[in-house]
Amino acid sequence: MENLYDREMYGADLASEVEQLGRIAIGIANRWVLGWPSVAQRMVENGTYLNLLISQVELEKTILSNEPGMRHLSPSEILSVYEIREAPPY
Repeated sequence: MENLYDREMYGADLASEVEQLGRIAIGIANRWVLGWPSVAQRMVENGTYLNLLISQVELEKTILSNEPGMRHLSPSEILSVYEIREAPPY
C-alpha cells in the first residue's frame, strides 16, 4: 500500500483518519498534496479536508465500481471520461 505523503502536514490525528480510509483515500490525498499543496494545506487548516476527501473517495469508488466495461482503461482514464476533477474541490 502507498504511504501517506507529507504526513506531518496533516497532524497525527488527521493523518491516521486518512490512512484508515484506505488506499484510494491515500492515493487521492497524495494527489492533492503533491499537485496542489497550498490548497491541501488550506483545507487542513480550515477543517474541511476530511469531509472533502471522504466525498471524493465515495465519488471515485462509485464511478470505478460501476464501469466493468472500461477495465481496459486506468482508473484515472475512467475518471477523466466522467470529467471528474483530480484537483481538490477548491
